[in-house]
Amino acid sequence: MRVTRFLMALTLLVAAGTGAMIAQDKGKGGKGGGKGKGPNLPPMVKMTITGFADGGKIPAANTCAAGQGVPSPAISWSAGPAGTQSYALILHDPDPVLQGSATNDVLHWAIFDIPGDATSLQAGVPNQAELPNGAKQPNNIAGQPGYFGPCPPAGHGDHHYTFEIYALSAKLGLPATTSRQDLMNAMNGKVLSKGVYIGMFGQQ
Repeated sequence: MRVTRFLMALTLLVAAGTGAMIAQDKGKGGKGGGKGKGPNLPPMVKMTITGFADGGKIPAANTCAAGQGVPSPAISWSAGPAGTQSYALILHDPDPVLQGSATNDVLHWAIFDIPGDATSLQAGVPNQAELPNGAKQPNNIAGQPGYFGPCPPAGHGDHHYTFEIYALSAKLGLPATTSRQDLMNAMNGKVLSKGVYIGMFGQQ
């Protein structure tokens, strides 16, 4: 009899404790096991690239399948948040492993100090270090400024060519000779918003 009473009392204590935990969770914004609110993130910059959808196949005309010196695609994006003073765009291929590095990958294009009121880049941006609008293009993987079309090794499968657009709170004022790492370091603390767009390409 005593054992039965003890078990009943223990059951009531456990139930009361569980109820208190649920009430406390709801008081903090929980919904009884549902997801709470996440961090307050700025809206993303929305990109559109002519010729392929996000996650789609990049047209051969913008890749080494059409030869060397192929043009960059036309790119447009939504305006960044208030305070945007410039944009930077980076195109890289994260799939290759270079010298065992976990962070280094293939840089196909970088362009920064794009004016803050711009919302597009025309197709075929000239492959020169400095552009008339003040934007600058560091050297890509081929050691040249401007766009270097996707060109994975034959039989290596489709690579994920990643276009990233950054809305920045300032112009960077770096020289066109800056390295990719120095460019990324200079952007730290100035990124107001960002957008990502991926194109696929592989060769048989």
